Amino acid sequence: MLQTLNAAPQAANTTVLFFGAVGDQLGRSHRLHLPPGGVSASELRRLLSAQLPQAEAALTAPGVRMAVDKVLTAGDVHVQAGAEVAFFSAFSGG
Repeated sequence: MLQTLNAAPQAANTTVLFFGAVGDQLGRSHRLHLPPGGVSASELRRLLSAQLPQAEAALTAPGVRMAVDKVLTAGDVHVQAGAEVAFFSAFSGG
């Protein structure tokens, strides 16, 4: 007989990637420890600002976008612990 054990949810490291001008200011990646239930996007930015110099200005600059698990987001979305988050500024190419 198999028994299912209900373990308490675990907090998880979340990978945060930075691209473009945001990456130039903050580096290319950062690991952030999130609670088991995750956090809002605004709380994620607050946590990053507490750990990285210049993060608040870099992440709230005009044109900076956020993606969670490779999907563009808008507004104050929920970010699950263990998700991959990316912040990037507008790109130009040719």
